[in-house]
Amino acid sequence: MQARSHLIFGIGATWLMHRTGWAASVHAWPLTLVGALLPDIDHPKSMLGRRVAPVSLLVSGLFGHRGMTHSLLLPILAVVGCLYGWGHVPVWMLALAAGYLSHLLADWLTPSGVPLCWPLRTRFRSPLYVTTGSAAEWCVAGALAFAMWRWW
Repeated sequence: MQARSHLIFGIGATWLMHRTGWAASVHAWPLTLVGALLPDIDHPKSMLGRRVAPVSLLVSGLFGHRGMTHSLLLPILAVVGCLYGWGHVPVWMLALAAGYLSHLLADWLTPSGVPLCWPLRTRFRSPLYVTTGSAAEWCVAGALAFAMWRWW
């Protein structure tokens, strides 16, 4: 998916957190959006990768695109690290993790899928998928945006 679609999915994650009472803080919004772009740090031409090019080139060189950063490993380690270090998961980490997971969900909807159990090579994808940059991607993102607006 493209960055705009990932941002819409990130807004959807924040909307869901807000609606369920998990993170009503205004600080959740920007952190969720950062989380929604974070997995693509492994792609130097991504929106985030261009802004932190040296880091992106390093991660891309080590793991390739849609490798470790597109798995459940990093959000699980982050949550476990918070629980171990602080005894709870702060709202800012919930927001970041929700955005991250929204990215994985969006990429699950593409033909390439995501390696959720990295380092295992198995990729998971939706049986109904959309091609990145296609009209179908815009329809999915638009439907999500409409649903959030409709049920706000």
